[in-house]
Parts: sequence; structure tokens; C-alpha cells
Amino acid sequence: MKNIKNYEFFTNLADEFGFNVVGITPAQTTNFNQKGLDEFIQKKYHGSLTWIEEKKELRKSPKNLWPEAKSAIVFGFNYGPQNNPLLELNENSNAYVAVYARRKDYHKVLKGRLKQIASKIVSKLKAKVKVFVDTAPIMEKPLAHSAGIGWQGKHTNLVSRKYGSWLLLGVILIDKHLDCQSTHNDNCGTCNKCIKICPTDAIIEPYKLDARKCISYLTIEHKHQIPTEFRKAIGNRIFGCDDCLAICPWNNFAVTVNDIKLNEDNKINLIPLKEWLSLDEKSFRKLTSGTTIKRTGYTRMMRNCLIAAGNSGDKTLIRNVKKFIKSENTLLRGASIWSLRQLMSADEFAILKNKNIALEKESDVKKEWI
Repeated sequence: MKNIKNYEFFTNLADEFGFNVVGITPAQTTNFNQKGLDEFIQKKYHGSLTWIEEKKELRKSPKNLWPEAKSAIVFGFNYGPQNNPLLELNENSNAYVAVYARRKDYHKVLKGRLKQIASKIVSKLKAKVKVFVDTAPIMEKPLAHSAGIGWQGKHTNLVSRKYGSWLLLGVILIDKHLDCQSTHNDNCGTCNKCIKICPTDAIIEPYKLDARKCISYLTIEHKHQIPTEFRKAIGNRIFGCDDCLAICPWNNFAVTVNDIKLNEDNKINLIPLKEWLSLDEKSFRKLTSGTTIKRTGYTRMMRNCLIAAGNSGDKTLIRNVKKFIKSENTLLRGASIWSLRQLMSADEFAILKNKNIALEKESDVKKEWI
């Protein structure tokens, strides 16, 4: 089939619907990326994200997901922050939210725009298409690399010369062969800043991530108690982590976002931990409505806030934390005990322990007291 030379058509569509960059690549991933996925799963780096293993073969190539796919059109949306988020980690009594989550749920907004783009593509090219925004087992970052949008940095995230590490991705698969861009060169060079800054050493070597250690995984995806060895490193982060992204030198060239629907909303970031810990489930849903935070749920978010409170050094939070000792949820009881151990003097904690440990029936929670 003759290639369709319509790249200008796609760049115009990207501009019209608020995307900053677009690239086109064959609907396939390299053997290198496929082997990397196999290793990631074999070494259990995916943790409790069982869907990665279950959908492995589909994830390996877009053609496995949709056999008719010939090309992938990859769109990038810049969400660069207005200020350096690393400075916000010093605000111990306030809760840090990852930059991408400080706005409306990008999945819904970007997918809506991609569907409008897809409609215009179908009309002009008489093609069949499928639209994806983090909603299917597709490896967006390798496709973006192949499409010339950027390269996968040593932190495993996409890096762009123009937008640094701050790009959200969406993909449209199409059943036609399109002219493709050249694969982007890797421009990380000898820089290892993202590896050195990781609070939990989750980037185990360049281009390899153990998600089980990653604060984003631990605060968003992990459904159990956060392992003790990572709690101090979490600091005031209650939803995600941006350290490896924020430290990237290519961010010096990044521009900030200017999009009414997806502009950064700092009302959800750096809310005092005292306010978070005062929420019940209803008020939590109201506060997080329309954001990606909501799907993590009240219990896990309160667990995260309790860990952050323990790291704050703010003794005025003791009263807020104490109420969770009586929670019916074992996750919250356990996290509150750890938090109080950090905030109270040894004598105060010993008195509290003596009053409560005999009443505790769950062994995992009892371990927190001991």
C-alpha cells in the first residue's frame, strides 16, 4: 500500500486540540523492548500489578492488541510545572501531590480530544482507528521513542529536548501505512542525576526500574501496608513522586503548560496534612472529584497521609493521627501506630502501647506496636 504523506495534517490536528507534539511510527515495538518487558516480569519488578504479566503478550506489540494496526500516531501533551517541585518536599506539614495529578484527570480530557482527532482522521483517510490513553496494554513510551518525540531516559520515562520529562502520551492506532519519523537519539549521555536522586533506589541501574521500590507505585498502586524500609523516604509525598523527572537537566528547556482544562491546580497540592487527616470518605470524594487521586481511594490515601504525618516532625498532628488507632481498617491502624511512634516521645508511646496492644487482634498490626 502506498504511503500516505500527510504529516502536516497530523501536526495541524495536534495544534488544534492542544497537543504539543506528534510523531508517527510503525505499529510495532522492537525486540529490545519486548525482551525488557520479559525481564521486568521475570524479576517481579512489577510488584502487585498483575495485569502487566497477564497482558504481557498483548503489551509486546500493538499488532497483538489489534492485528489490523499498521501505524501508530503518538501525541504528546506538555504538563511542565510552573515551579521546581523539588522545593515543595521541604514543606513537611503539607502533603505533596505529583505534578501530573494536580489537574483534572488527564485520561478523560486527553482521550476526549483524541477521539475528536480520530473522527477527523477517519473522515479524511477513510481508515479504521483505535484510541488509547493509559487504558490498554500498550507500551506508549517505546512507541513515542520510535516516533521521534523523545527518548526513554535512564529513569525509564520519556525525555524530550523541548519539553524535558514532562509529557503525557496518547496513541491512535490506524490500519494504514503512514510516513514515519526517525527514532530519537538517546541524549542522556553520562548524566545519572535521576538515579542518584531516587529516594528509594528504585532505579536499580540505568534504564531499569524496580516498581516495588518506587514511591509512585507504593503510594498509588500498592494495596497493602507500605514496607517499613521505604516509609522515611516517602517524606511528605502522599500521591506519586516527581524526583527523577524534576532533576532532569533537559527540563531547563521545558516550557510550562498553558491549557485551560489541564492547567495546574495547586488547590490539591500542599494541602496541610491536618486537613487531609480530618477527611471522612464523603469529604475525600468531594475534594478529589475529577482528579486521578480519587481512584486510589480513601483508605490508601489516608495510609499515605499517616506515613507523611510520621515524617513531618509536627507534633500538633498527634491528635489527628490518634483517631486512626480505633479504625476498623487494619491498614490505617498499622500506619497510625508507625506515625505515632515517630511523633511521640518514647515514654508517651510506651504508655499508648500498653493501653492498646492487648486489644489488638490482627498480627500485622500488633507487629507495628512491637
